[in-house]
Amino acid sequence: MAAFQRCNSTPARSFPRGSVALTGGPLLAALDRSIATALAHDPQRFLAPYRREAGLPAVAESYGDWESRGLDGHIGGHYLSALSHLYAATGREDILERLRAMLDGLQECQDAVGTGYLGGTPRGVALGEELREGRIDAEPFALNGRWVPMYNLHKVFNGLIDAYDAACQDDALTMAIAWADWWMGISAQLSDAQIEQILTAEFGGMNDAFFRLATITGREDLVAEARRWSHRLLLDPLIAGEDRLNGLHANTQVPKVVGYARSGAPDLVDAAHVFWDEVVGDRTVSIGGHGVREHFHALDDFRPMILDPMGPESCNTFGMLALTDLFRQDSSRLDLVEYAERAILNHALTAQHPEHGGFVYFSPMRPAHYRVYSSHGESMWCCVGSGLEGHCRYDRFLFSRDGDSPRVEMFEPAVLDWDGLRVEVRADLTREWRVEIDVAAEAPHRRPVRVRIPDWTDGAVLAVDGETEDVAPGVGEVALDRVWEGTTRLVLELRPRLTIERLPDGSPWASFRYGPFVLAHRDGADDLEGMIATGDGAPHLALGPKRRMIETPAVLANGPDGVLELAAQGATATLTAWRLDGDEPVEVTLALEPYAGIHDERCTVYFPVGESAEEPREMLRRLDLDEQEDADVVDLVAPGEQQSEMDHGYVSEASRIEWIYAARWRMAEGWFSYVLKPRTPGAHVVRIRTLVDRPDGTEGAVVRLAGEVATPVATEQRNIPLYGDIVEALYAVDVPAEGVEVRFEAGSGGATAGVVAVALMTPAS
Repeated sequence: MAAFQRCNSTPARSFPRGSVALTGGPLLAALDRSIATALAHDPQRFLAPYRREAGLPAVAESYGDWESRGLDGHIGGHYLSALSHLYAATGREDILERLRAMLDGLQECQDAVGTGYLGGTPRGVALGEELREGRIDAEPFALNGRWVPMYNLHKVFNGLIDAYDAACQDDALTMAIAWADWWMGISAQLSDAQIEQILTAEFGGMNDAFFRLATITGREDLVAEARRWSHRLLLDPLIAGEDRLNGLHANTQVPKVVGYARSGAPDLVDAAHVFWDEVVGDRTVSIGGHGVREHFHALDDFRPMILDPMGPESCNTFGMLALTDLFRQDSSRLDLVEYAERAILNHALTAQHPEHGGFVYFSPMRPAHYRVYSSHGESMWCCVGSGLEGHCRYDRFLFSRDGDSPRVEMFEPAVLDWDGLRVEVRADLTREWRVEIDVAAEAPHRRPVRVRIPDWTDGAVLAVDGETEDVAPGVGEVALDRVWEGTTRLVLELRPRLTIERLPDGSPWASFRYGPFVLAHRDGADDLEGMIATGDGAPHLALGPKRRMIETPAVLANGPDGVLELAAQGATATLTAWRLDGDEPVEVTLALEPYAGIHDERCTVYFPVGESAEEPREMLRRLDLDEQEDADVVDLVAPGEQQSEMDHGYVSEASRIEWIYAARWRMAEGWFSYVLKPRTPGAHVVRIRTLVDRPDGTEGAVVRLAGEVATPVATEQRNIPLYGDIVEALYAVDVPAEGVEVRFEAGSGGATAGVVAVALMTPAS
């Protein structure tokens, strides 16, 4: 292995592995839960789909849910990465034993196939041969009839690289190179146009993985291959400095951009910075997450963020933190640190339950709604995979360095032991705003030690061994350039600022942030159906009822003065607001606390705001009216949305997704179908919405319900926000307990209409 870059290499502004240790607080608790979660899973069950695809006899049953529904093997790749980083963080032998079990099992599978291929993707070996022959049928969430197979295969490819880079397992690098060579043999037969066609389907961070492997091995052919995986659909607008993200699946794009940042190529790195600025500056809500229903919605309309229970996705924030960390290796920009702190404390940490360790898919910004948590061994979503990985790497955000000058960046209990200097941070900002930092030197020497002064504080008082000085607001950091000898105590007394943060589109909704913490109000633990995802399909969506929007208390003031009373210590507050669901406004007093600490309960982060009651009352009533027509919906498919379609048995022939702005629809020159299920069998109505002129269905196009050509009982042309002009057709159908197939077929030589929504409804009373 001497010709390769050594494992555990240290980026320029980071510290060698083992230099930073968590000593308490929520980050250490998250690490401990991650260890327990990793040990609660069985490597042999993760290996089961790999053994099946390699033609080896089964030794354990595969996990269910997504691991048995087409994404077989994807969590196994995440698990490999998680074990690698957990071992690097802890050095625990029981973690290493799990890692070795995975690697030994994967080696057996790769050897059995014999080509270098390694994966659990259904019919994955055959997929390689299909692509080699130029047979490519790609749409955003499917490739040659398989559910995002390259995304799936990326997970094990990247996991092998992690096992070498983080955990120094040499055989993992050998397997990764063999996998890459297998793919290079296929790629050599394909034109750039064919590669671009393959990239239509979600492929995870495949470009990032090839860039990583190229850096380790020094192989220029892998650099060239990584460039071929740079999807022009996303890359070209970014290079031009344009925001064309509306309507795109967010978690498809973020990993691509991590690859651009990793490349070192000026054009790709610049594109990655444009993306970061667009997402963080214009699309991120106060908790540090973005996206609704997994997608980038319209930049100038954040109503979906407030209305839809499927708010920011955990995978997206995981990816944005990875991107931010890459940028931090080349820059001391404080806005990178500010975003990382916001996203970790207010989103990433909240996406893991503090007791049972279940992971969260969506974090609703809808008022008085709730999160759903995975159950170990049953839930196998993408956010379970990124959750397994993400909570063991927070230590990389606590400190940075410029040469021999370290900087304390986040105020969490931790120790940096490096280059003759020991920096220990003690803090609990949820209780008090005092930070203690002990700097101990093995021998007297001079160097700057820097301490970040966050943007959320109105200055601070800094004491160095008892000698105090005021730190003015906005200075960013304090550099103490001195001879360090023995132990020096720094005490930082912060002055946290209360801010009201509007939604990025400027609409009349606001959240409250005190210091680094986004505040929220608890709204009760009633009707939390499905809060723990178990059983058939382990649904990752909150199944309980949504509260009416008019019940959301409104803040009737232009700023914090007079509406918030802050606690004497810690990060809690009391908000004066107004209920507007009666004839007259009613004043209410609401307790606010850090959003990160609210679990197993409904809560509200964003509140409507206005100078008087009339405007927010009218807005809330209008939103309720818009939602009321869906009150009878018992099941709903959103064509063009990956998870919605896969959850409804989507199959197709010659079908594709199209979109403009934030609107998506599916159409086909062949056919496509879904299965919708009732809560109870019996008479129902299927409501189908199709676009006008984008395209209309050609002659001979039909809708089939349960195999029979169906005729609508009513049709109406309407204008729907985000979609524009649509035709709404209602079909009467008797639905059995197992559900009804809704199938759209094109006529001979024609196409179906563009379908934007399919709903199963109870008949109107």
